[in-house]
Formats: sequence, C-alpha cells, structure tokens
Amino acid sequence: MERPGAAAGGDVCMCQTVFPAHANHRGELSAGQLLKWMDATACLAAEKHAGVSCVTASMDDIQFEEAARIGQIITIKAKVNRAFKTSMEVGIKVTVQDVLTNIEKIVSVAYATYVAKPVGAGKFELEPVKLLSREDHLEHTLAIERRRIRLGYEQVFQNLMQESNKEGEYCNFSEEEDAVSTDLTHVQSIELVQPPHANHHGNTFGGQIMAWMETVASISASRLCRSYPVLKSVNMFKFWGPSVVGDRLVFNAIVNNTFQNSVEVGVRVEAYNCEEWIKDQARHINSAFLIFNTVNDKGELLTFPRIKPTTKDDMRRYHGAVARRRIRLARKCMLSAKEDKPSDSWEKSNQAYVSYSNIAALAHLAAKPGWEITSTLDDIKIWTHEEGDVLSFKVEMQVKIPSYLAFSLLSDFTFRQRWDKHFLTCKVLQAVNEDEKIYHVTSPPMTGHKPRDFVILVSQRQPCKPSEPYIVAVKSVTLTSMPPSPEYCRSEILCAGFQVYSVSPNSCMVCYFNQVTSGVMPYLAANLTGSSKSIEDTALECIKFLELECSKY
Repeated sequence: MERPGAAAGGDVCMCQTVFPAHANHRGELSAGQLLKWMDATACLAAEKHAGVSCVTASMDDIQFEEAARIGQIITIKAKVNRAFKTSMEVGIKVTVQDVLTNIEKIVSVAYATYVAKPVGAGKFELEPVKLLSREDHLEHTLAIERRRIRLGYEQVFQNLMQESNKEGEYCNFSEEEDAVSTDLTHVQSIELVQPPHANHHGNTFGGQIMAWMETVASISASRLCRSYPVLKSVNMFKFWGPSVVGDRLVFNAIVNNTFQNSVEVGVRVEAYNCEEWIKDQARHINSAFLIFNTVNDKGELLTFPRIKPTTKDDMRRYHGAVARRRIRLARKCMLSAKEDKPSDSWEKSNQAYVSYSNIAALAHLAAKPGWEITSTLDDIKIWTHEEGDVLSFKVEMQVKIPSYLAFSLLSDFTFRQRWDKHFLTCKVLQAVNEDEKIYHVTSPPMTGHKPRDFVILVSQRQPCKPSEPYIVAVKSVTLTSMPPSPEYCRSEILCAGFQVYSVSPNSCMVCYFNQVTSGVMPYLAANLTGSSKSIEDTALECIKFLELECSKY
C-alpha cells in the first residue's frame, strides 16, 4: 500500500487559553485536560507524517514542572522524532505563558509512541523523517535509546521485584496505629464511550482515557490525604488494546503506597461491549500509575499517612510502587544531569538510564555548534570547543579500514593499550550485555603524582541505516564492588567516545571526542591537554593500529 502524500517531520503547534471550564477548584489547568490536549496534538503530528489515521500506543513517564492558571496561554508543540516500521516517536513540549508578564515556563516535556492504522489490510511502512536541523538529528539519534528503555522497562521492574522478595522487605504494618487500609482508597468509575470521545474510526481517544484515569486516581488519593491532590507525574501509559464507541469502560483505582510527601495510585481500565458486559468478560486495555502530592494554603507540602496492605495482592502493589519509585528517581537523576555532575552509580534501577545518558552526552557533544579547527595533518584534523569552563576536543581521523571493523576494534578497550601510551592496564569488571561493558583502567604515574585509575562504562551502538555512525560512548560510573584504592588517584571521565562513519567499503572516518571541565582531569583526556603534536602522535598510533589489524583479516 502506498502512503498518501504528507509533509515529513510532522511538526504541529497548538495554543489554548485556559478558561474556567478547563480548571480545577484552585483555578489551575486540570491535569486531565492537559493530557487530552497533549495526546490530541501529538496524534495530529503523527498523522501529518504518516498520512493515515494513528492511535496512541504509549506515553512515556510524564513530569509536570509548572501549573497553568486561568487566563494563561498553553502552547503544545509536537513533532515526530523518528519513524520505525509502523510506529513513531513523537516529542511533546508544553509551555505556559502569562499574558501580563510575558514570562514563559516549561510545563512538561514528554515522548509518546503512535502506531499508524491505515484503512484496509494492505502492507504499510512509514517513511523516514526528514532531518532539517541539528536538533532533528540529535532527537532522531536519541529516539533509538529511548526505545531501548521502553522495551527493557518491564525486565528492570521484574528484577527489582525479585530483589525485593529475596531481601524480604516486609514491614509489620499491624504495629503502625496511624496506617490506613488500602481498601478505603479503592474507587470505581464507569464511563460510556460516546462519539465525542472517539476519532472518525470510532476508536476512543487515548487522551480521553488518560483524563478519566486522572479523575478516578485523584479521588482515590483524596480519600487518603483528606485534601485536594495535585498530579505531579505519571508512570508510562501503555495501551494494551482499543476501545470503541459504545464500550463501557470500568476504571478501578487504589493507593499502592505513600512516600511521605507523595502517593502512588494504580489505575486499571477494562472495556466491555454489550455482549461482554452481560457475560462479565472484560478486556484489559490500559494500566497506569499516577503520583500525587498535596499542599496547604501556604503552598507547603503535606505528609501522607502510611498505608496498610491487607492482602497478598496489596503487598505486591506496595512493593511494586517502591520499585517504580527507584526507577523514577534514577530516571530523574540521569535525564536532568548537569554536564559537570560526578560519575553515576551503576545499580539495577538505573542501568538503562545511565546507558542512555552515556549515549546522549556523546550525541549532544558531537552536535554542538561552534567547533574550531586548530590543527590539520594529512589524515588528521583537531578541533576544539569552549563553553564556560568546559573545554572539548574532537580528533578526526581518515582510516583505510571498513567502518564495522574499526568499530569492533575501538569498542574493545582491552586493545587500547596497544596504541595509547596512557593506558597501563585495562580489565573488564562487568559484561552487562553485548552492548555495555564496565572497565577498570589504570594510567602511569605523572611526575609528583600517584597513578590514576578509572571505572568506566563503555556503551556501543551499531547504526540503524548506512548514513548513521557507529557509536562508542564512555563515561565514569561508580561500582560498590570497586571502591577507590589508596594506591591510585580515582579520576572521572565526563564524556568521551568515538563516532565511526563509513566513507567507502574499505575506508572510514573516526571521530574521537573528549570533554574536560576545570575541576575534572580525566585520564582519557591526558593526551589531549598537551600540545597538538601529542594529540597527532596518539591519533597516528591509533590509525596505525587499526590498519595493521585490518591487514590480518
């Protein structure tokens, strides 16, 4: 089936004034209304790119940073970051503007997945997104990493749950006098899907379902806090199946756990048509976990009472909330990390996000504008980039070797000693998977100083299409099993790595990047902090090593 003509990229912008009908009792834009607008805008962007009808498959974790009030203007921008075969990632940015002060603030940045649903059963495949700017290229690269996180989320969650069961993290809730039974927070609501709730194919809008879920979850949370809860974040909305006009949707919400100033509410959505309704045969179409807090008249956060699970299922949800919170905090830490933050702790709850931040940091560094060339040799170019107290280096090397082979040799850091004199030893501490390894590296002592050592994560990625580079990203991580030793001065790698581009079947361009701040002296950058001659010598040794190894094949 041929795709109808449509503008590639799928950029869509929607502006809305917040009226009283959109607001809650505090005069702030209802989170449910905002979710409907976000889904509608993102769906329009997806359909603009696909040229056919699209449905919501999932929406990643959403954080709400600011509240919009009556009279303010909400702007929602959505664009397709990457198209896969029949699905696509849509980036969504929500801002609020005060018309009196003209001050604009970010409300939320989110990512959603939409699936193309053409009419008929013909074969269909989405066209690639046209990349017109540096930002387009960057988001296109990172979309693959976010997809890896989505696909691996369930495994991470199950690992944390197994860990919780092994440790026996069961509290004696009967001793807590103020603990509230979870049964008291259970809320059920039923909605009949009518034409205004659905698209032109009769499928219920995902944003409408999200809004209904927010309403029932808010009621559940209010029964615990005796106040008006405020939605702060949502753990991934995932749609397991469709619902259509005429379906009865049953929403069941219950508090899973509380964390002093926040509460997690789980919502399960089941759909019934007329026949299923009579036979009580439900279709599970959606589940999500919503996190609320509540404030007093002075805007101060209030403390939630502890809850008391009363059944085995209550206990499962209780520990599930703990696991999701660990993942959520890890995500927030990784994705909001500043450039000069210290090395990340490598734990089960954050491995996917540390890997993401590793690849993302290198992609951001490579995409920065303003690189200045400082030296040119026959097959080597050296570039620098200064931004505040951050100095970055880029070494571009032309190598007579296939790109896939260069990638294989450069991604195995046990080979690094053979061409980089600053590598004394290098051993694998942990082979996490085929794309991630953790190494312990030592370097020779410099005059008057102890030898340095590093614990680094090396993340490697192969390109999805010929025009994309092979990637080897490097950053420091913290392993509890490898604490600093008095024998060495533990150093940090902020951001480093390689991008390998194919030039011809037998040649490639290797770009090495390294970022250094005034407070960080990473060992891998030691050869780049000296003269251009030192950099060129190391680059020449690298080329020599790669081409020599190629001759053996």
